[in-house]
Amino acid sequence: MDFYKREELENLLGGMGSNLNIHRSVVFFNPKKIFLGSNVRIDCFCLLSAGEEGIHIGDHVHVGAGSYLFGGGGKIVLNSFANISSRVSLFTSSDDFVEGYMTNPTVPSKYKKVLNGPVTLEKHALVGSGSIVLPNVKIDVGGVVGALSLVKKSVNSFEIVCGTPAKQVRNATRGTLLLKLEQEFLNDKNEKI
Repeated sequence: MDFYKREELENLLGGMGSNLNIHRSVVFFNPKKIFLGSNVRIDCFCLLSAGEEGIHIGDHVHVGAGSYLFGGGGKIVLNSFANISSRVSLFTSSDDFVEGYMTNPTVPSKYKKVLNGPVTLEKHALVGSGSIVLPNVKIDVGGVVGALSLVKKSVNSFEIVCGTPAKQVRNATRGTLLLKLEQEFLNDKNEKI
């Protein structure tokens, strides 16, 4: 596999932990505003574009192939044990064209209406393949977004949502076991992947 070397990432990123597996095809914009924890894996063909508030990724986080993190409109936070499946897009900025405003980066701001805000995935949050998360969304602890969903509002702890737009389909019953397993994993210093 062709992964970035630690020395390359140290010169590129704003900060990082240990045991990183970042495929060489990953593209970084404004990399000094990107901070990675330990045991992070970012698969091929991903794009991380940080704005002034940065992209902050915790420990034991996976970002699947072909995913895009657009942070120009606010902070992106992926807390420890969060997981983004392949082809997921996180947007901290979104044009509002419904009322007739113009769009795209070649048009001056006074002719556009843009919604900006952070995107946060708390511990054990999971976003399924092909999903889109819009600005001002928080996926709380253990929240799950099903594949091919459009997330326009926050997801509660251990809630499962899916669809376009995403709606609750059930409350997950996995909370107690998930948090117990996390503690066992963190206590087992000899655990190998």
